[in-house]
Amino acid sequence: MKPINDDLAKLLRRTMGLNPQAVSPSSLEEAVAARMSDHGIRSRAKYLAILRCSRQERQSLVEGIRLPSGDFFAHIEPLRALQRWVTNHWLARPSKKPLRVLSVPCATGEEPYSLAISLLESGLQASQFHIDAVDINDRALRHAAAAFYPDGALRHTPEPIRDRYFQREFSGRRICASVRSQVAFLKGDLLGKLRLSDSYDIIFGRSLMMYFVAPAQQRILKQLERLLRPGGLLIVGPTQIRTNKKAETPTWSTPNSGGLIGSQSVLSPVGLQLSTVSLSDEGRARLREAASLVDAHRCNEAADLCIRVLHEHRAVAQAIYLLGRIAQVEGRHFEAREFFRRALYLQPRHRQAQEHLKQVIPPTRPRRVRA
Repeated sequence: MKPINDDLAKLLRRTMGLNPQAVSPSSLEEAVAARMSDHGIRSRAKYLAILRCSRQERQSLVEGIRLPSGDFFAHIEPLRALQRWVTNHWLARPSKKPLRVLSVPCATGEEPYSLAISLLESGLQASQFHIDAVDINDRALRHAAAAFYPDGALRHTPEPIRDRYFQREFSGRRICASVRSQVAFLKGDLLGKLRLSDSYDIIFGRSLMMYFVAPAQQRILKQLERLLRPGGLLIVGPTQIRTNKKAETPTWSTPNSGGLIGSQSVLSPVGLQLSTVSLSDEGRARLREAASLVDAHRCNEAADLCIRVLHEHRAVAQAIYLLGRIAQVEGRHFEAREFFRRALYLQPRHRQAQEHLKQVIPPTRPRRVRA
Protein backbone atom coordinates (compact mmCIF):
# COMPACT_ATOMS: atom_id res chain seq x y z
CA MET A 1 0.00 0.00 0.00
CA LYS A 2 1.27 3.47 -0.85
CA PRO A 3 1.96 5.93 1.97
CA ILE A 4 -0.81 8.35 2.93
CA ASN A 5 -0.81 10.99 0.22
CA ASP A 6 -1.03 14.73 0.47
CA ASP A 7 -4.66 14.83 -0.66
CA LEU A 8 -5.77 12.72 2.29
CA ALA A 9 -3.70 14.75 4.75
CA LYS A 10 -5.12 18.01 3.39
CA LEU A 11 -8.66 16.65 3.57
CA LEU A 12 -8.32 15.59 7.21
CA ARG A 13 -6.71 18.90 8.08
CA ARG A 14 -9.40 20.97 6.36
CA THR A 15 -12.52 19.03 7.34
CA MET A 16 -11.64 17.50 10.71
CA GLY A 17 -9.01 19.89 12.03
CA LEU A 18 -6.62 16.95 12.37
CA ASN A 19 -2.89 17.54 12.35
CA PRO A 20 -1.64 14.58 10.26
CA GLN A 21 1.95 15.18 11.37
CA ALA A 22 0.96 14.29 14.95
CA VAL A 23 -0.24 10.85 13.91
CA SER A 24 2.14 8.08 12.93
CA PRO A 25 1.90 7.19 9.21
CA SER A 26 1.54 3.51 10.08
CA SER A 27 -1.50 4.06 12.32
CA LEU A 28 -3.14 6.27 9.70
CA GLU A 29 -2.42 3.69 6.98
CA GLU A 30 -3.85 0.98 9.23
CA ALA A 31 -7.06 2.95 9.78
CA VAL A 32 -7.44 3.64 6.05
CA ALA A 33 -6.90 -0.03 5.20
CA ALA A 34 -9.50 -1.10 7.76
CA ARG A 35 -12.10 1.34 6.42
CA MET A 36 -11.43 0.32 2.80
CA SER A 37 -11.86 -3.31 3.82
CA ASP A 38 -15.17 -2.50 5.51
CA HIS A 39 -16.38 -0.91 2.28
CA GLY A 40 -15.00 -3.75 0.17
CA ILE A 41 -12.95 -1.46 -2.05
CA ARG A 42 -9.29 -1.51 -3.10
CA SER A 43 -8.93 1.81 -4.86
CA ARG A 44 -7.51 4.56 -2.68
CA ALA A 45 -8.84 7.15 -5.12
CA LYS A 46 -12.34 5.76 -4.67
CA TYR A 47 -12.01 5.78 -0.90
CA LEU A 48 -10.76 9.37 -1.00
CA ALA A 49 -13.90 10.27 -3.00
CA ILE A 50 -16.04 8.68 -0.28
CA LEU A 51 -14.21 10.68 2.36
CA ARG A 52 -14.82 13.93 0.48
CA CYS A 53 -18.57 13.27 0.35
CA SER A 54 -19.21 11.80 3.80
CA ARG A 55 -18.52 13.44 7.13
CA GLN A 56 -19.63 10.21 8.82
CA GLU A 57 -16.91 8.32 6.97
CA ARG A 58 -14.31 10.91 7.94
CA GLN A 59 -15.45 10.55 11.53
CA SER A 60 -15.20 6.76 11.34
CA LEU A 61 -11.68 7.02 9.94
CA VAL A 62 -10.55 9.37 12.70
CA GLU A 63 -12.10 7.12 15.34
CA GLY A 64 -10.12 4.20 13.95
CA ILE A 65 -6.73 5.89 14.15
CA ARG A 66 -4.63 4.21 16.81
CA LEU A 67 -2.84 6.79 18.94
CA PRO A 68 0.31 5.90 20.89
CA SER A 69 -0.24 4.69 24.43
CA GLY A 70 1.41 6.60 27.23
CA ASP A 71 3.01 5.46 30.45
CA PHE A 72 1.79 6.08 33.96
CA PHE A 73 3.39 9.17 35.50
CA ALA A 74 5.53 9.75 32.40
CA HIS A 75 4.94 13.53 32.62
CA ILE A 76 5.16 14.29 36.31
CA GLU A 77 5.20 18.11 36.36
CA PRO A 78 1.55 18.62 35.33
CA LEU A 79 0.52 16.07 37.95
CA ARG A 80 2.54 17.88 40.62
CA ALA A 81 0.95 21.17 39.58
CA LEU A 82 -2.47 19.56 39.95
CA GLN A 83 -1.55 18.32 43.43
CA ARG A 84 -0.35 21.80 44.43
CA TRP A 85 -3.59 23.34 43.21
CA VAL A 86 -5.69 20.81 45.10
CA THR A 87 -3.66 21.30 48.29
CA ASN A 88 -3.42 25.11 48.17
CA HIS A 89 -6.79 25.91 46.64
CA TRP A 90 -9.37 23.16 46.73
CA LEU A 91 -8.69 21.74 50.20
CA ALA A 92 -8.30 25.24 51.61
CA ARG A 93 -11.91 26.18 50.92
CA PRO A 94 -14.97 24.52 52.39
CA SER A 95 -16.98 22.65 49.76
CA LYS A 96 -19.57 19.95 50.04
CA LYS A 97 -19.48 19.15 46.34
CA PRO A 98 -16.99 16.58 45.03
CA LEU A 99 -14.14 17.79 42.86
CA ARG A 100 -15.01 17.13 39.22
CA VAL A 101 -12.20 16.39 36.77
CA LEU A 102 -12.26 15.96 32.98
CA SER A 103 -9.44 14.02 31.29
CA VAL A 104 -9.35 14.39 27.49
CA PRO A 105 -8.23 12.58 25.43
CA CYS A 106 -7.95 9.67 27.83
CA ALA A 107 -6.56 7.22 25.23
CA THR A 108 -6.03 3.83 26.92
CA GLY A 109 -6.45 5.19 30.43
CA GLU A 110 -2.93 5.77 31.75
CA GLU A 111 -3.48 9.50 32.20
CA PRO A 112 -6.87 9.53 34.03
CA TYR A 113 -5.74 6.71 36.30
CA SER A 114 -2.56 8.67 37.06
CA LEU A 115 -4.79 11.65 37.88
CA ALA A 116 -6.92 9.56 40.24
CA ILE A 117 -3.85 8.22 42.04
CA SER A 118 -2.37 11.71 42.30
CA LEU A 119 -5.58 13.03 43.88
CA LEU A 120 -5.70 10.17 46.36
CA GLU A 121 -2.06 10.83 47.22
CA SER A 122 -2.94 14.52 47.74
CA GLY A 123 -5.18 13.54 50.63
CA LEU A 124 -8.56 13.46 48.90
CA GLN A 125 -10.94 10.68 49.84
CA ALA A 126 -12.73 8.68 47.16
CA SER A 127 -15.99 10.47 47.96
CA GLN A 128 -14.37 13.86 47.34
CA PHE A 129 -13.67 13.61 43.61
CA HIS A 130 -14.74 12.01 40.34
CA ILE A 131 -13.04 11.86 36.93
CA ASP A 132 -14.77 11.74 33.55
CA ALA A 133 -12.33 10.38 30.95
CA VAL A 134 -13.28 11.11 27.34
CA ASP A 135 -11.96 9.78 24.05
CA ILE A 136 -13.24 9.32 20.52
CA ASN A 137 -11.75 5.84 20.03
CA ASP A 138 -13.91 2.88 21.11
CA ARG A 139 -10.98 0.46 21.11
CA ALA A 140 -8.95 2.72 23.40
CA LEU A 141 -11.91 3.13 25.76
CA ARG A 142 -12.38 -0.63 26.04
CA HIS A 143 -8.68 -1.01 26.86
CA ALA A 144 -8.93 1.71 29.49
CA ALA A 145 -11.99 0.20 31.13
CA ALA A 146 -10.25 -3.17 31.38
CA ALA A 147 -7.51 -1.43 33.43
CA PHE A 148 -4.83 -4.05 32.68
CA TYR A 149 -1.36 -2.92 31.56
CA PRO A 150 2.01 -4.50 30.78
CA ASP A 151 4.86 -3.88 33.18
CA GLY A 152 6.47 -1.49 30.69
CA ALA A 153 3.64 1.01 31.15
CA LEU A 154 4.70 1.42 34.79
CA ARG A 155 8.36 2.15 34.14
CA HIS A 156 7.99 5.74 35.41
CA THR A 157 5.80 4.79 38.37
CA PRO A 158 7.46 5.00 41.81
CA GLU A 159 7.60 1.63 43.51
CA PRO A 160 5.43 2.62 46.52
CA ILE A 161 2.72 3.82 44.14
CA ARG A 162 3.01 0.67 42.06
CA ASP A 163 2.64 -1.54 45.10
CA ARG A 164 -0.21 0.45 46.56
CA TYR A 165 -2.46 0.88 43.53
CA PHE A 166 -1.60 -1.93 41.09
CA GLN A 167 -2.31 -5.65 41.45
CA ARG A 168 -0.01 -8.21 39.89
CA GLU A 169 -1.76 -10.40 37.30
CA PHE A 170 0.15 -12.77 35.02
CA SER A 171 2.34 -10.69 32.67
CA GLY A 172 1.21 -7.30 33.86
CA ARG A 173 -0.71 -5.34 36.44
CA ARG A 174 -4.30 -4.25 36.94
CA ILE A 175 -5.41 -0.98 38.51
CA CYS A 176 -6.94 -1.66 41.89
CA ALA A 177 -10.69 -1.26 42.34
CA SER A 178 -10.37 1.82 44.56
CA VAL A 179 -8.83 3.73 41.63
CA ARG A 180 -11.02 2.23 38.88
CA SER A 181 -14.17 3.31 40.71
CA GLN A 182 -13.08 6.97 40.51
CA VAL A 183 -12.99 7.08 36.70
CA ALA A 184 -15.86 6.89 34.20
CA PHE A 185 -14.89 6.38 30.55
CA LEU A 186 -17.07 8.15 27.99
CA LYS A 187 -17.03 8.49 24.23
CA GLY A 188 -16.99 12.07 23.00
CA ASP A 189 -15.70 14.47 20.36
CA LEU A 190 -14.63 17.99 21.34
CA LEU A 191 -15.22 19.14 17.76
CA GLY A 192 -18.59 17.43 17.48
CA LYS A 193 -21.11 16.01 19.92
CA LEU A 194 -19.93 16.09 23.52
CA ARG A 195 -22.68 15.37 26.00
CA LEU A 196 -21.39 16.02 29.50
CA SER A 197 -23.76 16.66 32.36
CA ASP A 198 -21.77 19.16 34.39
CA SER A 199 -18.93 21.65 34.41
CA TYR A 200 -15.52 20.79 35.80
CA ASP A 201 -13.14 22.11 38.42
CA ILE A 202 -10.12 20.65 36.60
CA ILE A 203 -9.69 19.91 32.89
CA PHE A 204 -6.58 17.90 32.07
CA GLY A 205 -5.64 17.68 28.40
CA ARG A 206 -1.87 17.48 28.35
CA SER A 207 -1.67 15.84 24.91
CA LEU A 208 -4.92 17.19 23.47
CA MET A 209 -3.70 20.08 21.30
CA MET A 210 -0.96 18.20 19.50
CA TYR A 211 -3.49 16.35 17.34
CA PHE A 212 -5.18 19.45 15.89
CA VAL A 213 -4.36 22.42 13.68
CA ALA A 214 -4.77 26.00 14.91
CA PRO A 215 -8.42 26.68 13.89
CA ALA A 216 -9.54 23.45 15.53
CA GLN A 217 -7.50 24.30 18.63
CA GLN A 218 -9.40 27.58 18.93
CA ARG A 219 -12.74 25.77 18.83
CA ILE A 220 -11.52 23.26 21.40
CA LEU A 221 -10.34 25.99 23.77
CA LYS A 222 -13.75 27.63 23.59
CA GLN A 223 -15.35 24.29 24.35
CA LEU A 224 -13.04 23.76 27.31
CA GLU A 225 -13.75 27.26 28.58
CA ARG A 226 -17.46 26.48 28.49
CA LEU A 227 -16.89 23.28 30.47
CA LEU A 228 -14.59 24.85 33.08
CA ARG A 229 -16.00 26.29 36.27
CA PRO A 230 -14.93 29.85 37.22
CA GLY A 231 -11.57 29.71 38.96
CA GLY A 232 -10.90 26.17 37.80
CA LEU A 233 -7.64 24.62 36.67
CA LEU A 234 -6.86 24.00 33.01
CA ILE A 235 -3.83 21.99 31.89
CA VAL A 236 -3.30 21.73 28.14
CA GLY A 237 -0.44 21.16 25.72
CA PRO A 238 1.10 23.54 23.19
CA THR A 239 -1.07 25.41 20.70
CA GLN A 240 -0.50 27.27 17.45
CA ILE A 241 -3.17 29.93 17.79
CA ARG A 242 -2.26 33.28 16.26
CA THR A 243 -4.13 36.57 16.00
CA ASN A 244 -2.48 37.51 12.72
CA LYS A 245 0.48 36.60 10.55
CA LYS A 246 2.91 38.79 12.47
CA ALA A 247 2.16 38.22 16.14
CA GLU A 248 1.41 35.28 18.33
CA THR A 249 -1.49 35.45 20.73
CA PRO A 250 -0.51 34.94 24.37
CA THR A 251 -2.62 31.82 24.93
CA TRP A 252 -2.94 29.16 27.58
CA SER A 253 -0.06 27.31 25.99
CA THR A 254 2.76 27.91 23.56
CA PRO A 255 4.12 26.49 20.33
CA ASN A 256 7.33 24.53 20.47
CA SER A 257 10.52 25.71 18.85
CA GLY A 258 9.83 23.95 15.58
CA GLY A 259 6.54 25.70 14.92
CA LEU A 260 4.58 22.44 15.02
CA ILE A 261 2.45 21.09 17.80
CA GLY A 262 4.64 18.84 19.92
CA SER A 263 4.10 16.21 22.55
CA GLN A 264 5.80 18.12 25.35
CA SER A 265 3.12 19.47 27.66
CA VAL A 266 2.81 23.07 28.78
CA LEU A 267 1.03 24.02 31.96
CA SER A 268 -1.71 26.61 31.96
CA PRO A 269 -2.41 26.73 35.66
CA VAL A 270 -5.48 28.96 35.85
CA GLY A 271 -8.30 28.43 33.38
CA LEU A 272 -10.67 31.38 33.55
CA GLN A 273 -13.27 33.26 31.56
CA LEU A 274 -11.83 35.48 28.85
CA SER A 275 -13.70 38.63 29.77
CA THR A 276 -12.06 41.23 31.97
CA VAL A 277 -13.76 42.36 35.17
CA SER A 278 -13.89 45.39 37.45
CA LEU A 279 -12.37 44.75 40.85
CA SER A 280 -13.90 45.73 44.14
CA ASP A 281 -11.90 47.87 46.57
CA GLU A 282 -11.32 44.74 48.64
CA GLY A 283 -10.00 42.88 45.60
CA ARG A 284 -7.57 45.68 44.75
CA ALA A 285 -6.38 45.76 48.35
CA ARG A 286 -5.74 42.02 48.27
CA LEU A 287 -3.65 42.35 45.13
CA ARG A 288 -1.60 45.19 46.59
CA GLU A 289 -0.96 43.05 49.65
CA ALA A 290 -0.11 40.06 47.44
CA ALA A 291 2.45 42.15 45.52
CA SER A 292 4.13 43.14 48.80
CA LEU A 293 4.18 39.52 49.94
CA VAL A 294 5.82 38.44 46.68
CA ASP A 295 8.54 41.05 47.15
CA ALA A 296 9.06 39.64 50.65
CA HIS A 297 9.23 36.09 49.20
CA ARG A 298 6.16 35.07 51.23
CA CYS A 299 4.84 33.21 48.23
CA ASN A 300 2.26 30.92 49.79
CA GLU A 301 0.41 33.82 51.41
CA ALA A 302 0.57 35.82 48.19
CA ALA A 303 -0.76 32.91 46.15
CA ASP A 304 -3.69 32.45 48.52
CA LEU A 305 -4.71 36.08 48.06
CA CYS A 306 -4.45 35.85 44.27
CA ILE A 307 -6.51 32.68 44.18
CA ARG A 308 -9.20 34.29 46.35
CA VAL A 309 -9.41 37.22 43.93
CA LEU A 310 -9.63 34.89 40.93
CA HIS A 311 -12.25 32.76 42.60
CA GLU A 312 -14.42 35.83 43.25
CA HIS A 313 -13.81 37.80 40.06
CA ARG A 314 -12.83 35.14 37.48
CA ALA A 315 -10.43 36.88 35.07
CA VAL A 316 -8.05 39.41 36.61
CA ALA A 317 -4.83 40.03 34.71
CA GLN A 318 -2.98 41.45 37.73
CA ALA A 319 -3.75 38.39 39.86
CA ILE A 320 -2.53 36.07 37.12
CA TYR A 321 0.57 38.20 36.64
CA LEU A 322 1.35 37.91 40.38
CA LEU A 323 0.98 34.13 40.20
CA GLY A 324 3.58 34.32 37.45
CA ARG A 325 5.88 36.32 39.70
CA ILE A 326 5.43 33.71 42.43
CA ALA A 327 6.35 30.92 40.02
CA GLN A 328 9.34 32.97 38.86
CA VAL A 329 10.56 33.56 42.41
CA GLU A 330 10.25 29.84 43.14
CA GLY A 331 12.20 28.93 40.01
CA ARG A 332 9.25 27.44 38.12
CA HIS A 333 10.02 29.38 34.95
CA PHE A 334 7.91 27.20 32.66
CA GLU A 335 4.80 27.98 34.70
CA ALA A 336 5.78 31.62 35.14
CA ARG A 337 5.93 32.09 31.40
CA GLU A 338 2.41 30.73 30.97
CA PHE A 339 1.02 32.97 33.73
CA PHE A 340 2.57 36.04 32.07
CA ARG A 341 1.20 35.00 28.68
CA ARG A 342 -2.22 34.49 30.19
CA ALA A 343 -2.11 37.93 31.84
CA LEU A 344 -1.23 39.48 28.48
CA TYR A 345 -4.04 37.58 26.83
CA LEU A 346 -6.46 39.35 29.15
CA GLN A 347 -4.62 42.69 29.19
CA PRO A 348 -2.27 43.01 26.19
CA ARG A 349 -0.66 46.22 27.50
CA HIS A 350 0.19 44.87 30.93
CA ARG A 351 3.68 46.37 31.16
CA GLN A 352 4.97 44.27 34.07
CA ALA A 353 3.85 41.03 32.45
CA GLN A 354 5.59 42.07 29.23
CA GLU A 355 8.84 42.81 31.05
CA HIS A 356 8.89 39.62 33.11
CA LEU A 357 7.88 37.48 30.15
CA LYS A 358 11.10 38.59 28.41
CA GLN A 359 13.08 37.41 31.44
CA VAL A 360 11.71 33.86 31.40
CA ILE A 361 11.66 33.23 27.63
CA PRO A 362 14.92 31.63 26.52
CA PRO A 363 16.63 33.10 23.44
CA THR A 364 15.50 31.46 20.23
CA ARG A 365 17.91 29.30 18.33
CA PRO A 366 18.59 30.14 14.71
CA ARG A 367 16.81 27.78 12.36
CA ARG A 368 18.88 25.46 10.28
CA VAL A 369 18.32 25.83 6.60
CA ARG A 370 18.94 22.80 4.48
CA ALA A 371 20.89 23.39 1.30
